[in-house]
Amino acid sequence: MNGKKIALVVIALASVAHAGPPVETNDFYKGYNINEIPRESYQSWPYYNYASMHMSEFVAFGVFTLPAKNPSKVKVANTFKISDKLRADLINSQVKGFMVMKDNVVLAEYYDNGYNKGQLNNLQSASKTYVGVILSHAIDKGLINLTTQAKMYLPALKGSIVGDATIGEIARMNSGIEPLSDYHTPGSNGYEWEKEIGLQPSGEPIGHLKAIIAAKATKSKRGTNWDYTDQNSDALALILAKVYNKPFEQLLSDLHAKFGGVSTIEISKTSDGTTSPSYGINTTLTDYALLAQYIAQGKAGDSFYKELTDTSDDVLRQTPGAGDAFSVSGDMTYDMQSYTIADKNIILSHGSFGQTTFSDTETGVSIAFLSDWEDNTVVDKLQKQITNAVKIIKELRK
Repeated sequence: MNGKKIALVVIALASVAHAGPPVETNDFYKGYNINEIPRESYQSWPYYNYASMHMSEFVAFGVFTLPAKNPSKVKVANTFKISDKLRADLINSQVKGFMVMKDNVVLAEYYDNGYNKGQLNNLQSASKTYVGVILSHAIDKGLINLTTQAKMYLPALKGSIVGDATIGEIARMNSGIEPLSDYHTPGSNGYEWEKEIGLQPSGEPIGHLKAIIAAKATKSKRGTNWDYTDQNSDALALILAKVYNKPFEQLLSDLHAKFGGVSTIEISKTSDGTTSPSYGINTTLTDYALLAQYIAQGKAGDSFYKELTDTSDDVLRQTPGAGDAFSVSGDMTYDMQSYTIADKNIILSHGSFGQTTFSDTETGVSIAFLSDWEDNTVVDKLQKQITNAVKIIKELRK
C-alpha cells in the first residue's frame, strides 16, 4: 500500500464561473485566437478554451512565473489503453488533456482542442488544493493551529468577519462570510471581487486585502453552513505568507519543488501585488498529475489527512444541495479546502470548466483532466469524469 489509506476528494468551484452565450459545439472546436476574443468575454465559453491556456495575457495584474527547481524524471510508458468509450467521453466532455500516472511513469495521456504537452493551463479552483497542502505542512510544523482565530496570525484582519473565524473554519468554508455570486454585474460581490484578482477588465479595485476584510456576513450562523467563497482561500494564503515570512508565490514554488514539478508554474497577481491561489495557478498537465501523485502517496502534511478523515465538524452534508453534483460515487464531506468520499480512498481536485485530478491513496495512482466545459460545473460531465476515473483506479488496483 502506498501512502495513507483514507478516502478523499478535493473539489472546489472557481470564481471564474461564467456560462457563455448559446454557441454551437462546432464553433467551440474551430478554436479562437486572442484577436478574436472580446476582452469582456474571455471567461465565457467557447473563448475560454484559448484564454485558459494563455491566462497571463488576460489577467489585469500579470503573473509570477516560477521555474522548476527540482524537476523529477518522468517516464512515458502508455501501458494503460484508452478505450474507445473513454476516448468518446473525453471528446464529448471537451477534455483537452488527460493523464494517468504512477511512480512518475505516465501510463496514459491524451491531448486535444489545441492543447499540447508541456503547455500551461489555468486550474481555476483546483488551485485551492495547493493552499490546503501548504496549510497542512504549516500545521505540522506548529506554525498554525486550526482552532486559533485568523486575526491572531494576521492582525490586519481584526474587526472583520473572516478575522474572527478560526483557521479550521476558513479551511472548511464556514468562516461566516457570504458566498460569491453574480460575476457579471458591477457592484455585485462576485464582480467586485474579480476586480481585485485581475479577472475583470475594467473598474477600480479597492485592494485585495481590503476586499477580504470587507466581506459581508452570510445569512447562516458561522460553523453551520458551507458558504463557498474565494476570500477564504486567499485569506489563508496571506496568513501562510505571514507565518512563514515568505510571499505565497515562494511557498508555491517550494511545494512545486517538493513534488518534482518539471515545468514552469505561474500564479496570478492581485491588486495588492500579492497572489490569488483561489483560482490563479497555471500549470502543465504533467505537473498537475505530479501534485495529485504527491497527495496520493501520503506526502501532504499529516494534518491534511487527519482533518479530512475526521468528518465530525463537516458542514457540507448539512447544507442542502451543496454536494449533490458530486455524489455519483458517494456522500461528500469537506475540510482543509477539500472534499472526502468516505469509502473510495480517492482524492479529487476540481476547478471550473473541468480541471480535475484524482489521487488513489491505496496505490499512489493519479489521474488528471484539463477541460473546457461551457459552464462552471456541468453535472453530467463532472460525473463522467468521476465514474471514469474511479473505474480506471479499480482496474489498476487489480
